[in-house]
Amino acid sequence: MDLRKIIMTEVRADTKVFAKDIMTKEVISVHVDTPLLDVAKVLAEHNFDGVPVTDNDDKLIGLVTEYDLINKTSAVHLPTLQVILRNLPQFKKEEQHFQQEILSLTVSDIMNKDPLTIAPDLPYDEVIKLFKEHHRVNPIPVVDKDKKIIGIILNSENRRL
Repeated sequence: MDLRKIIMTEVRADTKVFAKDIMTKEVISVHVDTPLLDVAKVLAEHNFDGVPVTDNDDKLIGLVTEYDLINKTSAVHLPTLQVILRNLPQFKKEEQHFQQEILSLTVSDIMNKDPLTIAPDLPYDEVIKLFKEHHRVNPIPVVDKDKKIIGIILNSENRRL
């Protein structure tokens, strides 16, 4: 075995891995005023389970997930609801109003306003522990002391290490 391989093996064994070492630095986020339809498109296009929500200063103010879209906006079977509404006389009179109201829903209407976040210097084993304890949480934003997003960790990234 050559000396370089021995040194690299020893460095890896002594090096501690932190959240900042495994996070994705290019974060795709949505604004608090983003329509829900647009959020659904972002999640689908990027195959994400969730996306951070930011304010005008790019500070984290929430997180919206596929679960939030389904759970908070679809408490009933939508096709059934459509049939019921179409058969109600009041709905027939105000169908356009209902459609506009649904289309006007934004991220702020369903987002988790207090998402789980982690600091960049959190050890990797603690990151794993958080994902195990909060199995529905994905992704977890990595934020600095001012709540600015500096990265994101997806549950799938933990399988790489």
